[in-house]
Amino acid sequence: MEYKLIGISALILIILFLTWLKDGENMNPPLKRRAIIDTTTIVIFWIVYEFYNFSQDKAFEQEVVMIINLALVFFLVRMIQLITQLNTLFQDFVKFLKRKGIDVSELDE
Repeated sequence: MEYKLIGISALILIILFLTWLKDGENMNPPLKRRAIIDTTTIVIFWIVYEFYNFSQDKAFEQEVVMIINLALVFFLVRMIQLITQLNTLFQDFVKFLKRKGIDVSELDE
């Protein structure tokens, strides 16, 4: 499970970098504030894991595993979303689909 938390931490930092790359100084919230928020998020995940890891009662094992797995999936999808927003190949593909009359309004959001 430690590897998953390392993965979550790395994904959060990659998302921070990709967001900065995409928006630059126009990030909302600004970069310094966003860095604090992301660092706090990483610390909270590690605190929850360490609290679970060192507790004698393993009654919530399934819940902790589920939270970590869902967080990993969420941050992975968010990273992919940012990559597709930055990559012109995907932007051109969306334009192509629109020209063909395919509704891609959900992809723009």
